[in-house]
This record gives sequence, structure tokens and C-alpha cells, in this order.
Amino acid sequence: MQAVLWNQNTSNLPNILTVQSGTAFRASTSARAASGLQSWALSGQMGRFAYQSLLEEVYTFPKPGLVDPYSNGAHRDMDCHTFERSAAALEPYFVKMAEAGIQNPGSPERLFQTIRQIGIQAEAAMYQATGGVNTHKGAVFTIGILCAAAGACQALYGTIALSDVIVMEQRMVRRILLREISRIAGISKTQPISNGQRNFHVYGALGVRGEAAFGYPSVTELALPVLQKGLREKRDWNQVKLQVLLTLMSQVEDGNVLSRTGRDGMLEVQHIAGEFLQAGGAYQKDAAEQLKAMDQYFIEKNYSNGGCADLLAAAVFLAGITDGNLCLQAENSENAAADRDM
Repeated sequence: MQAVLWNQNTSNLPNILTVQSGTAFRASTSARAASGLQSWALSGQMGRFAYQSLLEEVYTFPKPGLVDPYSNGAHRDMDCHTFERSAAALEPYFVKMAEAGIQNPGSPERLFQTIRQIGIQAEAAMYQATGGVNTHKGAVFTIGILCAAAGACQALYGTIALSDVIVMEQRMVRRILLREISRIAGISKTQPISNGQRNFHVYGALGVRGEAAFGYPSVTELALPVLQKGLREKRDWNQVKLQVLLTLMSQVEDGNVLSRTGRDGMLEVQHIAGEFLQAGGAYQKDAAEQLKAMDQYFIEKNYSNGGCADLLAAAVFLAGITDGNLCLQAENSENAAADRDM
């Protein structure tokens, strides 16, 4: 029995995902992973779902300060179509990362180094597809790691459980990233550094490296419980995703907001999101109007929680591939995109 997650009564946007109880990638066996052709098919499924998860994020609306189908948020160089092109360009690289996990599950740190090289290729494809705009660099890192970890779990255990994925991800990245964080601490503040490195030096923010090094606590402890609760209560899918996003915005040190507006800006975003949640969040009757007004304010203040958006996509991805609870199946993306533009 299947149920469409997107509520057609509330939007003409595409029904990208469906949910089905009791199956999932768990239904696959280790023998399936052992076959070259079958492992390719499984990695293709995971890559396609990673792509769909990126679309699920950008199609969520209205998102304060972020790009969605009806607003460019606090961005002048990108819109929803930019994100669609980027997601499509990245799909084959997510497939490669999942396949790398399936084929090389026994050397986690070496696997991480392998997918980082694939990630460099993915970023180049993203920039080519977007005309030089950074739409998904953080998502390439996060969802790429999760694709590889999930592939390795499937190869080793014949199933993809959330706890196993996080343990595998830790085996892949923890020592390497903690060493990198230590090296960043030793970089002179006068040297040219990235926004993430600058955030670390100025604010002590660990950023995407910290999330990965400590097992994605923002996803497992904040995002996924809210997402799963919304699904259990049969809430509108768009509202569930908004509730997840605002939960993340209320607590996560978003590096994008820090680099744009500093700690004061980040604290204001967290305060506004927290007050919204205390009043009932995305499930309030007038939530959409409140979020549209919040979007206008965030545009004026240049607030954009791009890091939280990536974590939302990661939560959707993990919910869809782990523990046999959900089987999120991609529909035809070309037809979905056409439906959105009608």
C-alpha cells in the first residue's frame, strides 16, 4: 500500500516521492550486492534517491531566505531551475560514491579518500551546470559520504540500518576530519582561507567537517525525529519538511549565515525560528503566511540557512534508505519538473 507524501490539495508541485511500509533497501540481500550488475543497479537506486532528496529540499516552500519554486530567497545568482540543473548534474557522482562503498567496504578511510576525489569531479560538474554558482557543495560532501557509507553497509550486512550507516560514516571520516580541524586551528588568520575556516577561527564553528566527524547529530537527533513524527501523524509532506527545516534553523550553527552576517545574525535566525516553532511551527493554520513574511525579512537581512537546507536533504535521504521503515521511490523526474511548471 502506497501513499503520496506530497499533498496535492496544497500544491501543484510534483509528487516526487512515495512511501511504502515494510520494504526498502533492506529487502536487498548480500548476494544481490555481490553481483556486479546488481550492485550497479543498487548504487543507481541510491544515486537517484540522492538526486531526488536534493529536489525535495528545493521544492519545499516557503523557505525563509532560501531558494524555492516561488522565491529566490536572499540570493540573486540562483533560482529553482539552477538547483534542478545542479541536482541532475550530481546524480551520476552520487551513483559512483554508492558504488565505491559497495565495492570497497572493508577499508573505510580509504573509501573516504576515494569519494573525496569523486566529490571534486562532482563539484566541477555542478559549477558547469550552474554557470559557476555554488548550489550544492555542502550537500555533495554530506550526501556523498552517506551514499558511500550506505553502500558499504549493504555490502557487509545485506541491509542498511541507520545505526550502521552512522558507525560506518564515523569509521570513514572521524580520524581524518579531526586531524583536518586540528590543522585548520594552526593556520594563521592572515592566510587566505575558506569561509568555513574563517568561521572556525572567528566563531569556533566546526561546520560541515564537525557534523561529519561527530556522526551528523543535527540529522540524527534533530531532523530525523521531527520528520518521522510528522510521517507517523500523517501530516502534509511539505509541512513536515518545513518543520524539520525550522527545527534545524533554531539550533544549528549554520556556516552560511555566520559567513554572511556573523554571530548576531545567526542568533537572530535561531531566535525567530524558535519562536515560530513554539507557536506551533509549520502546522499552524497561518504558517505559510508567517513564513512568507519571514522570507521577506530574511532577504532584507541577507540571512540564508544553506547549511540547514543541506541537512534537510540529508534527513530525507537517510529516512528513505534505512531500517526498512520507508521505501521512498523516485517518480519520473522529467514529468515531475513539467508538472511543477504548469
